[in-house]
Amino acid sequence: MWWLSTKWSQRAEKFRTKRFKSWLDRRVPPAQAIRLSHRNIFIVPTRQGFGFVLILLLILIAGINYQNALAHALAFLMLGLFLVAMLQTHRNLAALVLSQTVPVEGFVGQKISVAFQVQSDAGRVHDGLSFFWPNARVVQGFGVDRNGTTIYRQTTPEQRGWHAPGRIRLETVYPFGLFRAWSWLDFDCKILSYPKPVPCDHLVSQNDSELGAGRRSSLGTDDVKAVRDFQDGDDQRNIHWRASAKLDRLMVKSYESQLSASQWLRLEAMRELPMADRLGGLVYLIEAASQRGDAFGLDLNGQQLPVASGPGQEREALKRLALFDWPGL
Repeated sequence: MWWLSTKWSQRAEKFRTKRFKSWLDRRVPPAQAIRLSHRNIFIVPTRQGFGFVLILLLILIAGINYQNALAHALAFLMLGLFLVAMLQTHRNLAALVLSQTVPVEGFVGQKISVAFQVQSDAGRVHDGLSFFWPNARVVQGFGVDRNGTTIYRQTTPEQRGWHAPGRIRLETVYPFGLFRAWSWLDFDCKILSYPKPVPCDHLVSQNDSELGAGRRSSLGTDDVKAVRDFQDGDDQRNIHWRASAKLDRLMVKSYESQLSASQWLRLEAMRELPMADRLGGLVYLIEAASQRGDAFGLDLNGQQLPVASGPGQEREALKRLALFDWPGL
């Protein structure tokens, strides 16, 4: 639909100079929650709006030239409709409160969904809204009722590390399509993008046998060192049922085993590969180990993450790979 086209926004993005961006940062400063008002809403006639004005002027000129009262009445009626359209289009954005507070993470080259909460501070319905980053090819319209809504927009990070998608555009031409009201919003959103996984099947096969052997050793032959409370990510096979029944809560066995070198994922082990592939290979190995429930440690040229297991260990390892910095990179 024409009112969901992004061509106008993409052309406008090209003319955003450094001076304009500096002014915009002062006018609409970055914030996790933004309330729309006359200070941060911009409005101009659309192409249809300029056509409407041209027709209005032609009718008015004809009415003056031929002294036709009906033409005068029609011209002033159109003028009133034009002004009402401007006020209603502006009102459709005013009093909206948008926020983005949920941490976002994903992999390089993959589409990542970012959740935005939209509420109406005035307690009314807002229709015909579109919300998108300027480089979006497809725009989906949405509305906001009195209870608010959550919308998701996708972005694709191109490099690992912290990715700032930049300002996102909220606009509307509702109700008549004669005006376009919009705002450039910066939620200070940063996306943590992990390196893209690179399959390393030969390393995974070796790791499978070594980690599996290490795990069997720790479960079968080593002595139990202590009993502790169950935590998310713990292997259910380590649950100490007798202690759990006695204490009326889940307890797990802690083994006194020496961690073998096979449980360490080392960047140096893939030194024959380019750095991007080495990091991607480690991501692949981390994902594989986490799916099996294996414990692992991470060694990035001396920067070590101790051996552990569970979702927290996986997330911390991926974060270290995303933010890894080394001279020469």
